[in-house]
Amino acid sequence: MCRYYCSKQGGSHPFHPTLLLVLPELLANISTIAGLRRWAVNQFPQLQQIIHFRKKGVPSVCTIARILKRVSLDELQAAFAEFLNDVLPATITVAAVDGKAAKQMKDENGDPLLMLNIFAQTLKVHLASWSVRGDKTNEPGCLKQHLGELFTLFPCLKLLTGDAIFAQRSLLEAIQKYHRDDLVPIKENQGKVLEQMTLVFEEAPNQKPNDGKINKKKG
Repeated sequence: MCRYYCSKQGGSHPFHPTLLLVLPELLANISTIAGLRRWAVNQFPQLQQIIHFRKKGVPSVCTIARILKRVSLDELQAAFAEFLNDVLPATITVAAVDGKAAKQMKDENGDPLLMLNIFAQTLKVHLASWSVRGDKTNEPGCLKQHLGELFTLFPCLKLLTGDAIFAQRSLLEAIQKYHRDDLVPIKENQGKVLEQMTLVFEEAPNQKPNDGKINKKKG
């Protein structure tokens, strides 16, 4: 049964159609509720052919916000991952890891939200986000806490890239335990790590990258 939510003007809006109204806007990278509603108003003649409301018009910003508060983020994340895995069952995915401060959104202390984001560049798809301060850690610690969840949701994810802050032994060892790879830069201020890598690669053979062709032996 579809649940209904009432606006201050006395109108009622069904839960599932309103949620369907939001999803294409999120795919269009519209991240604010006000922006969602403006987009929906402009596209409503076309949307109305697919999403049927009891009344003509788009729910208000407050009504959309109250409906979204009832949505489980974990359930939405799992549903999105299931959809992506069905669409790309055999695709090897590479994703970038980066922390960003959402300056327009504040936490309970009034500080900007610091989010760790996982983004698949080639697919141009945002895979997941977690609150760094909510986990009471830093960016590498947040990623390490959620590795199991990330690789379970997206088994096609094989390589993680990130900046130098993610070049921590415990994190990289944890990634390898899931039989995944990582690619991170090393800076000069990471003296011990840089020294060890310099010693290792000094003896590495000077070999040009393979052009992708397989050389067959004659005879």
